[in-house]
Order: sequence, then structure tokens, then C-alpha cells
Amino acid sequence: MSLKPCKICGRLYDSARGKYCPQCLQDIDDFYPKVREYIRDSRDVSFSVDSISEEMGVDILRVQALVDLGYLDRDVPGISGQIDEEKRKREELARKLQGALDSSPTGKRDKPEDAKKHRTYGQERYGTRDK
Repeated sequence: MSLKPCKICGRLYDSARGKYCPQCLQDIDDFYPKVREYIRDSRDVSFSVDSISEEMGVDILRVQALVDLGYLDRDVPGISGQIDEEKRKREELARKLQGALDSSPTGKRDKPEDAKKHRTYGQERYGTRDK
């Protein structure tokens, strides 16, 4: 049995249960419905751990624990226009990069149809055996 300090309150607990002590886990379970309702009531707003912590007047470690435990997701596509904008920019950059690679002389590796097959040293030195 290994004792570790809780990431939120600092109390020692049995580390087999995760990063948080049983008391803090209970507090997080009680706190989650309030955060969920707060987020659902403000659908048009983009949230961060800091903003939720400030608006609700709770410790930032408790809100971060909700994210770490999987209660809240980070960067959910479609929720924030900013995320969609970043995805669009990445796709645009990927297209530009692919275009630059295609137009560069080293990017094209087209072999002529009549190109010889690769030959080993032995084939070049001693020839190939015809059957």
C-alpha cells in the first residue's frame, strides 16, 4: 500500500484509487452537476478551466480534476467556432504543403516505363542465368 498526497487537498491517501483522495472525489461528484448545468445554460460561450473556476467561484484544481477524470471534454469539435477555424487552417496548410511538394523536382519520382529493374551486385558482375 503506497500513500500519496491528494492533488487537490494534499491529504495522504491510498494511491491505488487514483490521483485524488476519496473526500475530494466525493466533492467532485457533487460539484459536477452544477458545472454541467452552468455549461448547458451558456451554450454560446467558449469555456476554459480558468473561466469556469472564476465564474463559479471554485478552486481551479477542482475544475481541472473534472477534465482529468473525463467528466468534461477539452476542445470538443463543433462547440466552438475557434476549433473549426483551426481545423480549416490546418487543412489549408496541408494542401499548400502538398502542392509545394508536388511542384518541386525532388517531389516527383516518376520512373520512365522503360527504366531497368534494380540489379544486385552479383547480377551486374556475373550476369543472370536464363532458364
